[in-house]
Amino acid sequence: MKYLKPLFFLAIISCKTESQDQPIDLSKFLVPGDITIRPVAAEPTIISPVDISFDDQGRTWVAEMRGYMPNIAGSGEDIPNGRISILEDKDKDGFAESSKVFLDSLLLPRAISHVYGGLLYAEPPSLWFVEINSDLTPGKRLLVDSTYAVGGNVEHQPNGLLQNIDNWIYSAKASKRYRRIDGLWQIQKTSFRGQWGITKDEFGRLLYNDNSNPLLGDFVIPNTIRMTSKSTSNINKVILKDRSVNPIQATPVNRGYMEGVLDEEEKLKTFTSACGPLVFQGTGLPKQYYNNAFVCGPEVNLIKRIAISNAGFGPVGSSVHLPNEFMITPDMGFRPVNLKNSPNGTLYAIDMHHGIIQHKTYMSSYLRQRYLDQSLDSITEMGRVLELTSNNYKRLKIDLTKTPITQLVDSLGSKNVWIRDRAQQIIIANQHDLTHELVAILNSSDSEIQRIHALYTLEGLQTLRKSHLAILNYLEFPRLSAHVLKVTADNGVLLTNNALQQIINQNDSTLDYYTSYLLGQNLNNSAIHFFVQLLDRYQESDWILEPFSAGFDNMELFKTTTNGYDKTIDFLEATIKPVEKESLPQLAGLTEGLQLYQKICSNCHGPDGEGIDRLAPPLLNSEWVSGPPERLTSILIHGMSGPISVNGIDYEFSNPMPGLIENSAIANEEIKNIANYVRNAFSSSPQDVTLDLISKIRNKSIPKQPELIID
Repeated sequence: MKYLKPLFFLAIISCKTESQDQPIDLSKFLVPGDITIRPVAAEPTIISPVDISFDDQGRTWVAEMRGYMPNIAGSGEDIPNGRISILEDKDKDGFAESSKVFLDSLLLPRAISHVYGGLLYAEPPSLWFVEINSDLTPGKRLLVDSTYAVGGNVEHQPNGLLQNIDNWIYSAKASKRYRRIDGLWQIQKTSFRGQWGITKDEFGRLLYNDNSNPLLGDFVIPNTIRMTSKSTSNINKVILKDRSVNPIQATPVNRGYMEGVLDEEEKLKTFTSACGPLVFQGTGLPKQYYNNAFVCGPEVNLIKRIAISNAGFGPVGSSVHLPNEFMITPDMGFRPVNLKNSPNGTLYAIDMHHGIIQHKTYMSSYLRQRYLDQSLDSITEMGRVLELTSNNYKRLKIDLTKTPITQLVDSLGSKNVWIRDRAQQIIIANQHDLTHELVAILNSSDSEIQRIHALYTLEGLQTLRKSHLAILNYLEFPRLSAHVLKVTADNGVLLTNNALQQIINQNDSTLDYYTSYLLGQNLNNSAIHFFVQLLDRYQESDWILEPFSAGFDNMELFKTTTNGYDKTIDFLEATIKPVEKESLPQLAGLTEGLQLYQKICSNCHGPDGEGIDRLAPPLLNSEWVSGPPERLTSILIHGMSGPISVNGIDYEFSNPMPGLIENSAIANEEIKNIANYVRNAFSSSPQDVTLDLISKIRNKSIPKQPELIID
């Protein structure tokens, strides 16, 4: 396929100060020949954007994480210089001519979302909701969750704030979901998902990823398994098994020195920083891109395209190379971190445009040096938002505030997902009395997607009635039927035996899954009778047991009414027991190690480990750090004195280094975290200091000499 090399120039005028025209050279970007790249905004109007959201008039709001890694050491990250800005394209030509700061002096803001007529935003550790005044200034602010993003670091805290079709707001890297009912915010437990970025398909299934896996996701609607279950038959599934990337140049990556990470040309072979996934659902790209997934690869300056098929129970992805990745450039400043469906049905790419993309907590000395060698630390205070469209795309005029109420109902069937989602949310937020119109759509629309949106709009308005959940009326639409079964179960509505038997007779795996969920929520002898039919059909497979166990709480009834289903009994008994949340010791430990290093060690060794003259020798690339873990651990615990040689250079200091053993408040776990952070950040020998090793060395009485090595 032919590729284009577009070049555009963007003029941006700030609301506060006028700026000169800012040329954005896109000539080196490779995209398919049927795609055009257009700049929406760039520095100095925005800096380090990480997320965007659109208001009801189609204006772009930007979360700017201006404090992220301002230098190679990451010092100054605690300065509250982040902000949320409003970009406005007044002449509707696709370019933002003006910018207005909505909120300023924020500390590393990471996610924003327009909901309930206001703005939801995450500024660790809190999640806030702020009203928006008519003059686009912040109104009353409400704390939604004071523990939204507690602990961890920038790379490993909740983010996303995706309002799904079911009216709940979901985050990546989180196990909580949010919703406002009658003016009060509700917080509910959900399954833990993803790392950075979250999206959904037409069915309302959530998709996400982690650094190494470009696309993960759920096979089912959220919250249809028991929250204490470890089983992963239907959630956190690998959607794309192919983890490969196809970069056009060698780029600095954190563990590039390890065997198998780079190819013979020193190009990255598989994802190490996959993020910002998006299922594209709009009319602004050619039809073949609809329902494709796109994933950011900031470490290799590209965006990958993934074709999605739904032939089986869940989505399956396959990589598309044309022959390069979907969007790629040799510009190492291009750091796509998020993707969005726009009001115009186009695809927006949020380019942080920052030379250092790896956070200091996990940066190896190898990567640090390569950043410096290529002067990537000099790419700061930049950022872009880019729009991808079809060639000759004609821009839509978006202003849902002027859309008649009846037209909002029609918009629930829009082919542009942003429009149908916003229509649903506006109707609910304004409590429009549209029950009659919505029921008519639920019962008669030719669009299954519009019917599903009508169902949840009624649910959000709290005008959904038992009569609206006549499941037998919807069986020709399996996805709609699945949602009706889910809502039926969640609202405690019982089905007749005749209706249950007709559903099971459809022999449809999707319907059977949600029927299993409904039966578990309404357990009685009759429900067990129908559930046994599903057990026989699927040979007691875990995927059919999981939804049943979500509401299951009567083991004795099940045992007394079944015989020979030993696997099911074992599964249910194991599932209904509370499961302790799995910890992430590696990630949490490094984060705490960084914090302890900054508190205890950086005053002498420097924030970047390069040492401070007459105070302490360098740790960066020091053989004392990368050598046997026993040596570093011994020095940390027992301290040292006297001259020391690092990489052939002699150092002598008047004051000895005190050992951490002298501070009874510092536990072995904290010493381990400091040691592993130092080895991870300043050497190529990450994370092999254990608690057993620390206990062994702590209990030995040894002289404070630097050449000591514990056998």
